[in-house]
Formats: sequence, structure tokens, C-alpha cells
Amino acid sequence: MKLKVLMLVLSICLLITFVGVERYIGSQKYNSCDLTMINDLYKNIEYEMENSAVEEIESKYGCRILMREDPNYSNTLYRAIRNSDIILDYMDGDALLGKIIFPSNSNTFLQLKRNLAIVIAIVFAVTFIVLYTVLLLIYIRIIRPFQRLEHFAGRISAGNLDIPLTMDKSNYFGAFTESFDLMREELKRAKQGEYEANISKKELVAELSHDIKTPVSTIKALCELLEVTSTDEDMIKKLGTIHQKADVIDKLISNMFHATLEELEVLKIEPQEEYSTIILSMFEDLNHYNKIHIKNSLPGCLIYCDKLRLNQVIDNIVNNSYKYANTDIDVSFYEDGSFVNIEVRDYGDGVKKEDLLLVCEKFFRGSNASSHDGSGLGLYLAKLFMEGMEGKLECKTENGFVVRLGIKKI
Repeated sequence: MKLKVLMLVLSICLLITFVGVERYIGSQKYNSCDLTMINDLYKNIEYEMENSAVEEIESKYGCRILMREDPNYSNTLYRAIRNSDIILDYMDGDALLGKIIFPSNSNTFLQLKRNLAIVIAIVFAVTFIVLYTVLLLIYIRIIRPFQRLEHFAGRISAGNLDIPLTMDKSNYFGAFTESFDLMREELKRAKQGEYEANISKKELVAELSHDIKTPVSTIKALCELLEVTSTDEDMIKKLGTIHQKADVIDKLISNMFHATLEELEVLKIEPQEEYSTIILSMFEDLNHYNKIHIKNSLPGCLIYCDKLRLNQVIDNIVNNSYKYANTDIDVSFYEDGSFVNIEVRDYGDGVKKEDLLLVCEKFFRGSNASSHDGSGLGLYLAKLFMEGMEGKLECKTENGFVVRLGIKKI
């Protein structure tokens, strides 16, 4: 924008200067004559006026004889004065008879002025072209690269590190431009590294907080069992304290997990080949109250799963049954095409029909769960993990609450 203003100002200055010079040249007048020659001609004309016609004298001496009785006397005399002609009085004694006008050399002078004006116009045109060419080169070679650097710096400050800065090696600032783009790449790598490090830390906190819930649940379950079976009042009191503290830990871990998960779009899932027998051990580890009953044999095959995530899925389902139903839990296995299906059934009240479609949504808790602590993330994460392992999870209420898991076979 500044360059355009500068070019406009220079153009106006050049134009004003050109017009001023043209007018000055046009205002100049020039006349030169040989006074001795004019005086001799005047005497000859006076002498011949007595014997010769006016037209002959004018033709012979190249002059104009203007008599006072001529009707165009004033106009012709004015033109002669304006053209800087040589004007002499034609007298008869003391009486003025007219004027003798010798044309000046104004035609030659006018031609010179015209030629000079043309030369000046050419000079100004060339100057104008050269000036604009220089300004254009300055813009292309210096100003525009700096403007691009300015825009690039603006994008960098706004956090946009994906658009590279193109480099013109023929430009004076080619190396400078390359340095800026190298800076962009380094900033992008640093930003990506920082982002990945933050995600890793958040994932680690989420994973640890969720995994800690399993041993805490075990501690709470054992405390409840010992409180029921123990007869020692002091022991029962101590077990109650342990149970209470375990509840506090469970709530704190849930809060931490909830806050961390809100910042993460997805937790990392890394499925691989595993043997199906790992599923049985997962249910055995959760059978604190001897309420889990395996109804049939598990098909022996290779499955595609993330062992840690599958363990979290089964842990969520079983602990939900403990928490909300507190009944026996039946586990059945069967094959269905390319899947090994696990059906986990409790015999509680189940989930209301209007809540069933939302039970796997993030932070959703059914209307029958208000009397129990929870974050509304268990089944959401379970479904998320199963889909990440190319499996499936379905829920239904059918003589209790039923969760069906489909694990992909290899």
C-alpha cells in the first residue's frame, strides 16, 4: 500500500514538473535583427514608396506596409506586436501614415520550442518508465519477499505451522527465507512432540486411574465379606474403616479419571493375537463373592484383542452387576461366524427400555442408578474398547441385564 502511494506521488510530481516546463518554454519569446540592415531597408522603402506600388515593395523587401486607412489596421498591428515583429513608423514629416512591419524569425524559434518540448516529453517519459521499472523491481525483489515474511510470521504467531514458506533461490533473501521455513519446521516438530507428550501423560493417568479401580474394588469386596463373616467387634470396626477409606480412594480415582478422559478424544488400543483362555482367567480374578458361574466351555481359538482393554471391559461389566444387581452372574460362550461371543447375565432389575439406547453413551446414567456412585463411563469405555478391537458390545434387558461381547477370531 505504501509503495502505491509513493508511485502515485512521484507520478503527480513528474506530471506537474512536465506541465510547468512546457508552459515555461511556451512563454519564451525571442527576436533578433540587424538594426543597420533594417535602417537601410527602411530608407529604401521610403524612397521607393513615391514611385512604386505597395505590393511590389512588400514583395521585394519581405515586409508588410500597413497604412492607417487600412480597415484591419488595429488587428494586424496587434498580431505583429504579439509575434514580436519589427515595427517601424512610416512618416510624412510629422504625420504618421502607417507602419512598416518586418517579420521576426519567430517561425524558426517556434520550431525550436516545439522540438525542445518533444525532447523534454521523451525525457520525462523515459524517466517515468525507468522510475516505475526500478520501483517494480524493488517491490518484486525486496518489498514483496518481506511482505511474505510478514504474513508468514503472522501465521506462525497464530499457530498455523502447516503451510510452508516457498523459497526463491534467485531472490536476495533466498537464504533468509529458507531459515524462516526451517524455523517453522522445528516449531512444528516441537509442537507435535509437546502434543504427543501431553496426550501420553493424559492417557497414562487415565489408564492408571481406571486400572487402580480394579484392586480397590477387590479390597472393598473383601472388606464386605470379612465384615459379614467376622465376629470380632474390633476387627469389624477396622474393616469398616478400611472399607470407608477404599470408598474415598475409589471416588478420588473416579474424579481424576473423569477429568482426564474429558481432555482425551480416545484412549490407545493396541490389539494383537491372544489365546481365548485368557478370558476365563479374567472372570476368575473377579469372582470375589463366588457369584460368577461359567455355564459352558470356552471355544479354544486365537482371538484379536488388547488384553488390557478386554480385561477392563469385563471388569466394568462384572462390577456393574455387583453394584446394581447383586445377584448371581451367568457367563456363556458360543461361536458365531468370525466372532467368539461372551454373554454376561445378571438377574437384577435391568435397565429401563427408554434408557437402553443411551446406556453406552458417555456420562449417561440410568434412572435406576441414582442411589449408587458412578461416573457414567463404564459401558461407554467398554463399547469404545470393543470397537477399537474390531469387536462389538450389545446390551439388553431380558430377565435381568444382559451384555453380549463379540470378540474377533483370527
